[in-house]
Amino acid sequence: MKIKGVMHEYHVVDGIKQSMLEVMANFKKLRFKTQESTEKLQRLTHRCTGVGVIKASELKLPAGVTLLTGDLELLEISEPGVELLIEYRLEK
Repeated sequence: MKIKGVMHEYHVVDGIKQSMLEVMANFKKLRFKTQESTEKLQRLTHRCTGVGVIKASELKLPAGVTLLTGDLELLEISEPGVELLIEYRLEK
């Protein structure tokens, strides 16, 4: 997982309620179901903006991938104007 502007897991991002370690742990809790024809490795990107809780159900997924943990809270943005660009890897 990569977050634009975050150099390491202990980096503090103003306007984000959780630490980057907590955000990474939340992404590790995500569970997906894929069809057999789906590629084994995919790189996905999600832009988080706006004040409030970002839930897993907001993630844009490619065809053939179903999210099983849609109610999971990934992070909370507490200040307007904060934007995170998160790139993560989905593997079978």
